[in-house]
Amino acid sequence: MATAFQRPVALGVAVLVSGLLVASCSGARAGEAGAAATSGEGAAFVGLTISSIFMSVENRAGGPLLNIRLAIKPIGGLTEFTRLLNRMEAGEKRNISFGEFSGRDGTPFSLRVVRPKEVNITAVDLVDKKYAMTVPWQ
Repeated sequence: MATAFQRPVALGVAVLVSGLLVASCSGARAGEAGAAATSGEGAAFVGLTISSIFMSVENRAGGPLLNIRLAIKPIGGLTEFTRLLNRMEAGEKRNISFGEFSGRDGTPFSLRVVRPKEVNITAVDLVDKKYAMTVPWQ
């Protein structure tokens, strides 16, 4: 008699656990507001190309981006070299010289002195949707 009761309970628990797993796996998607960090093809709101003397940034978000912050993080270094862009229109592409990046104390970025690890990019669109992504240095 106990086995007849245990089967429906075990089946109910299995269905409940499966439902919880599916719900937890479908959290914030890449590029959505509130996403802490995004990566992958769906999250590429900005196209970034790094050459030997400058960085090309292209807006792929489909609308204007505001307060774009580009931050070069060096390997093992504490100083982050940043460049702020006020606004980029949809499809706009800009070439930014590495000399335009500077540390918090005003130190200019130089590939002769600093070995970069990655570039962090954050931005906001017109409806206050936040974007963030990290691109490894190539």
